[in-house]
Amino acid sequence: MSHHLDADALRERLAGTVWAGIDVRDEVGSTNEELMRDARPFTALTADFQSAGRGRLDRVWQAPPGSSVALSVSMPLPSDPARWGWVPLLVGVALRRSLRRLTDVELGLKWPNDVLARATLHDEWRKVAGILCNVVGGTEPLVIIGMGINVYQSREELPLPEATSLSLCGAVVSREELIATVLEELSSTSAAWVDGSLDHTYRASCVTIGQQVQISLGDGPVEIGRAVAVDEMGRIVLQEAGGGQVPHAAGDVVHVRPRDTVEIDDEFFKIQQPDPAVFVDHLESELLGSPRTMRRADVAHAVGTDTETTRLIWRALGFASPRDEDLVFTEVDAQALRRLHEAMAEGALDATTAMGLARAMGRTTDRLAMWALQLITDMVAGENEGFDSRTAFLAAERTVEMMDTFEPLLNYVMRRNMAVAISRLIADAEPESHVGVVRTIGFADLVNFTQLVRELSERELAQLVSRFEGTASDIVAAHGGALIKTVGDEVLFSHTTVEGAVAIGFDLLDLAAEDDVIPRMRVGMAKGRVLARLGDVYGTVVNRAARLTAAADPGTLLVDKAVADAISGGDLARAVPHPTVFLTGLGEVIPWVLKRESH
Repeated sequence: MSHHLDADALRERLAGTVWAGIDVRDEVGSTNEELMRDARPFTALTADFQSAGRGRLDRVWQAPPGSSVALSVSMPLPSDPARWGWVPLLVGVALRRSLRRLTDVELGLKWPNDVLARATLHDEWRKVAGILCNVVGGTEPLVIIGMGINVYQSREELPLPEATSLSLCGAVVSREELIATVLEELSSTSAAWVDGSLDHTYRASCVTIGQQVQISLGDGPVEIGRAVAVDEMGRIVLQEAGGGQVPHAAGDVVHVRPRDTVEIDDEFFKIQQPDPAVFVDHLESELLGSPRTMRRADVAHAVGTDTETTRLIWRALGFASPRDEDLVFTEVDAQALRRLHEAMAEGALDATTAMGLARAMGRTTDRLAMWALQLITDMVAGENEGFDSRTAFLAAERTVEMMDTFEPLLNYVMRRNMAVAISRLIADAEPESHVGVVRTIGFADLVNFTQLVRELSERELAQLVSRFEGTASDIVAAHGGALIKTVGDEVLFSHTTVEGAVAIGFDLLDLAAEDDVIPRMRVGMAKGRVLARLGDVYGTVVNRAARLTAAADPGTLLVDKAVADAISGGDLARAVPHPTVFLTGLGEVIPWVLKRESH
């Protein structure tokens, strides 16, 4: 990595912002001291090397040239001095958000001024960044914010064993991009210094809360207790051995017995917990990029149509219809509805198709959103049974932070799956007009699932269902099949070839036989023409496969004559006749059991 910051690239990246005139130097004594000599609002200074950098309690902070970020900025302080204690804490929130945007590193905040990092949930927290704030008085007080971020240092180059760097956590990031992102986040979060809208974000990210800590100030006494809260002034609140709670506005904090999971008594969390409605509104604004400012009539005007048309599109997307007077829409909502309306107005889509597409996207993403949030909630909850309010708030925060990662991935997967769907469409095309497509349909069913539901705990049941759905999805995808849907104890899949479907069936049975979590399985399969509509499949062939699954013995693959005939003569499996069975709605059928050929 170059030791020299690219000043031109950095200023170009910051063009149009209040930070466009950032001062970039090779070396300074201390970036904070330099800015304090001529303190003016919204100035920024960064250097490749600090020869006299200082942290809190006048500790020396120094790093090899070009290995870290040394950045100082000056910004106006809130007019209410009661909010000043929150400034270093909320700068920590901005730093954490910046690093979350650029890396996949696990990040936490240590009260009052450290950002902690770890490569995985199982690693120990180590300091990756520090913050030092100096107040400059006057009629309009300023705060000089110094930030030091360990970027490229090796273990030997770090000053303390409790420290780490982004590169040691597996992240590679440009220092210019990191500096620009930090400055953007400082600008976007500075309003929260005044209105407190990110106080709950700090508390949710602060790993000090819930820990047994010792706190000291210089040569003064050391106090030990459990950190139970950050109060309305940004002070850490310690519960001491006698049960009393003492707030501390400053001090050097050491986590005496750090834990990966934070345990906070309900009574303390209730004090810290923000109003749920305010919390949800805040996260919604972060997700959508703008607050709710529009009514139905406002949206219709912005879209260029009537309120009934926008109501129909909104309902097709799966959202509840608001009252005329409700302020529930954002500028982003209006933009989305405008795009779909323009596609209809320009003739690219007729109304029926447009509404159908809106309904498909709404249903699919509704399930996707619930699924993703549940997975992240499970991760946050860890080994704890169930989840409480704190877990819910933490999971919500983490999910919103991850949206910048999810969104491009979702767009990519949609385009990749569209390419696969197009290839299937072309492959299914026949010279003569026809209804439906020929597919081999398979059902896989967990044996004795109802009994398992009664025997397993909620967590064990969730683990079983998640593992079954996940591994079944992997197997279907590995053989080029299509997973139509999963319903608890059952998966429905299809394949364009009999051989591919049979390979899926055998692998599913093998999975159940070898896996300690997933119980025994049975698979039914049928081949023929099906109606494929809206991501699902319909017809007698689907019904026959489902009924054969119910008739199959545990650990077997039971198929209809069409599958048995197609597989005969090949080296994948042999078909053995099964006694006649009665299938509800289909009558008596002679099925076949497929057995894998040994080689």
